[in-house]
Amino acid sequence: MDSSTVQWDLGLGGASDVVWFAVAMAIVASLLWISYRTMQHPRLPVISRADKPPLVTFPGVARYALTIPFMVAFWQGVLVTLLAAAAKDRSGVQIVIAASAVIGGARLLAHINQEIAHELAKAVPITILSFIIIGSGFTGFEGFLRSFEQVPLELIDSYWFGLIMWDIALTTLWFAALQIRWRRQNRRVETTGTSEGVIKRLARRLREIGYREPV
Repeated sequence: MDSSTVQWDLGLGGASDVVWFAVAMAIVASLLWISYRTMQHPRLPVISRADKPPLVTFPGVARYALTIPFMVAFWQGVLVTLLAAAAKDRSGVQIVIAASAVIGGARLLAHINQEIAHELAKAVPITILSFIIIGSGFTGFEGFLRSFEQVPLELIDSYWFGLIMWDIALTTLWFAALQIRWRRQNRRVETTGTSEGVIKRLARRLREIGYREPV
């Protein structure tokens, strides 16, 4: 094989570029996988019980309260970085808004339909990554730095706090809905059981007509 076929120098187009790009894609794909896997379901630990309403414990609430700020920051960091890498005509403000919209929508769906939340949290980042890889969407390292430097940190902080409050509100409503759903189902079972008991008693009395001694 001619040495000019595979170049292990640091120049553009050399084999070393392929290696570094492959490693970078593996790291990005892993971060995206962690991101959408942790984004697609409610974060509050809930103990489900058949004979009693759903329960949350103090350690579970503390775990949620301590981890959700870090999870929101992680989701923001991954999506903002990915969008900055593919942003050709987007401003820093637009990048932050787009990333926050994806997170907010995924977290909303996570408390309604986890399957759809999975699709949203997965499809958008993977689509952007595919655009970067096969669609010539990568702006280059200098373009990435330029786009990333345009991202206003104070706006990220504002959306970070807003997304935390959004998730807390959704989690509260979701847990209340679990309680209401359990009570409705339990009430329906009790009502159905009572109705079945009355019907069975009436049927038994009808079958016993003529077979019982008069009182």
